[in-house]
Amino acid sequence: MRLAVVGAGIGGLTTALCLLDAGFSDVTIYERSRELHEVGAGIQISPNGSRILHRLGLGPALASVAVRPLTGDMRRWQDWSLLSSSGLGDDVVAEYGFPYYHVHRADLHRVLAERLPAGHVALGRPLMRLDSARGGTGAATLHFDDGTTATADVVIGADGIHSVVRQELFSPEAPRFSGISVWRGLVPAGRVDDLDLPVASTVVMGPGRHFVYYFVAAGRLVNWVGTAPTATWTLESWTAPGRVEEALADFDGWNPVVRRLISEVGEPADAAVYRWALYDRDPFPSWGEGPITLLGDAAHPMLPFMAQGACQAIEDGAVLAACLRLIPDPVRALRQYEELRQERTATVQLAARRNETTFHLPDGPEQRDRDRRLAETSGERTVHRNAWVFGYDVDEVMSSLEDPARP
Repeated sequence: MRLAVVGAGIGGLTTALCLLDAGFSDVTIYERSRELHEVGAGIQISPNGSRILHRLGLGPALASVAVRPLTGDMRRWQDWSLLSSSGLGDDVVAEYGFPYYHVHRADLHRVLAERLPAGHVALGRPLMRLDSARGGTGAATLHFDDGTTATADVVIGADGIHSVVRQELFSPEAPRFSGISVWRGLVPAGRVDDLDLPVASTVVMGPGRHFVYYFVAAGRLVNWVGTAPTATWTLESWTAPGRVEEALADFDGWNPVVRRLISEVGEPADAAVYRWALYDRDPFPSWGEGPITLLGDAAHPMLPFMAQGACQAIEDGAVLAACLRLIPDPVRALRQYEELRQERTATVQLAARRNETTFHLPDGPEQRDRDRRLAETSGERTVHRNAWVFGYDVDEVMSSLEDPARP
């Protein structure tokens, strides 16, 4: 079976590794860039994602570049006071069997790429068009901008929120602008030693905006993200430079820790902070047709307020590979994969939108009620609050296909 993966991001690389691990050998990733690299900053990998990465043999490599947070903390914007804290270290491993990681996106991308055997990535191949027998079982033809083509029995669109594969399958549809932009920066940890920052996944909630920090790059860097409303900044690029002064203005009046992290991004300051606009889509009823399907942001782009974008793409890749391994008909396998994944990813998408409201409540009765509820659930019990996310195990999901008699 010839398998084509369009896009060499985290979702595309993970999918290719899962396909190779499932016994498929003819797997090619077609990447539009001429270099295999990733941009951006920190991401969070919870046990539902690390479980898959460890099973691909990436545990030691992840341990060398990632940070394992001890807690997940919720704090108040004015004074940094702790509202709630939940265990993310050994508690999570004891409950779910695998760690929670903070990792620089480029480090995770490199770990995945280095695990991939040579000869499976075709660089500098922007996809322009797809031809296939819609609804049928025939192969699909990929047309690239240099005039070359490739033929595959299965095409997997892992090419992001502006997916060409999605546009080829369905009518063009612009993603939804959230009205929010995000600032991000990386601070050398040594510059803020005096803050004695906890090794935690920290969300600082305030009226209409919130701020997140955590350590990445084996603890050498502090990754921070500031989310604020915007009417004019609609640029989606992760590499668009912003100005520290503007980021500070968006967090005027916030506690000194937040403002210090924003201020310490490096020199020149106005080139070391970045800003991008947040987009997502409503859950989509169809991800594929015939021998073509979607995964990751191409299928279910979500706001980052559940820290699940990368993990859901990783889950997609593992389930897709398992379906292709267990179901001889590739078209039927793709539809089974979509059926298994659509409800879960839609639930995560909508939960991320709800978190936007929860994180951004204005000071007042609703905010005080939220803070009381957070305090009531602080401590060891919170390890179970995220069970529906962290406990997802592809092997359990696929068990009914491996043994049809199993419920």
